[in-house]
Amino acid sequence: MLEAQRFTWNECSKARFTLAKNSIVDLHKLFYAKFRECQPQIPAQIVITTQRSILSTFKTVKSNKHRITAPPVKKKLSMQLDKNSFSYKNGVFSIISLGKRIKCRTYLYPRIEAMLAKHKFCDPSLFERDDEIWIRLTFSAPETLSPKTLALGVDLGCRVFAATSEGNLFIDKSFNARKRNLRHLKDCLKSKSHSSKSARRHLKKLRRKEANANKNFTHNLANKILDTKADVIVLENLKSLKVKKNRFQTQNRLSQISFYALKQVLTYKAPLTGKTVIEVCPSYTSQLDHQTDRRDGIRKGRRYYSKSGIIYDSDVNGAINIALRSKLPVSQTKNLTYGQAIVNSPIVGGSHSQAPSL
Repeated sequence: MLEAQRFTWNECSKARFTLAKNSIVDLHKLFYAKFRECQPQIPAQIVITTQRSILSTFKTVKSNKHRITAPPVKKKLSMQLDKNSFSYKNGVFSIISLGKRIKCRTYLYPRIEAMLAKHKFCDPSLFERDDEIWIRLTFSAPETLSPKTLALGVDLGCRVFAATSEGNLFIDKSFNARKRNLRHLKDCLKSKSHSSKSARRHLKKLRRKEANANKNFTHNLANKILDTKADVIVLENLKSLKVKKNRFQTQNRLSQISFYALKQVLTYKAPLTGKTVIEVCPSYTSQLDHQTDRRDGIRKGRRYYSKSGIIYDSDVNGAINIALRSKLPVSQTKNLTYGQAIVNSPIVGGSHSQAPSL
């Protein structure tokens, strides 16, 4: 069935490539009847689902500003199911196929049982991996959230990955060291990749290793940030921070920090804990004194010298300013002076869970 869906996908991609607009009506008129006449053994629901998948693919390519010079080709076996192609009842999946529906009994481990007891899952997807068929479940977030009574400001950065208005600084020097080592090895292999097959294979392996490490670190950091009594997580809107201005910009430290990935993970994990995530304007948050709301202090590195004479941690001061822009009560501690903030380190790749306090 998955092979038939892949064949349908590639044929439908060729038909969509000839159209000027990304229209389901035009694609259905051009492709559906003719394809069903030639391939009657493929169920109609698979063809209809594939048409929607094709339109979504072309829309994504266009939004990423890529130029399509040939019809996209699907190589892997996978398929998104919908309410007409599967059903789930009493631990049994009934899934569409080329013949009768296939019934599969599930054996759930405790974490999935807990998720199924609390939340509903959306349309799952089937895919093939290592000659096995897997099903991926995506759970929908709860619709009702707790009242927005307390806000936690989060200031993102390079060396200090995140500083919160509660005085927590999340730092992992060992992760930075491993990342620098991986990037150095990648730079060494890039010069040899045009002439060496083994160098290209090794480079591909390093890229996958770096991506997995970044993803794992992002999830652990998000879990640490969400471990708070606050109901609202306030982030800066850093959409235009990485707009490329020159060809060397991708080589600096800031371009290597996955701010958007962290925001995505926080956004979908927060509702599961009864919290929500909002964004505010980042202008002057690192220059304002959170006590006076004026730029009458001086920032020098990790210190912020306020006009009153108190020295704050500059990142924590910025996090409080971010939280204040939510117009909600701020979750913060009384002791926010520089050198007395609590320092936590996310667990990534065997790194320690908590560093000593400064």
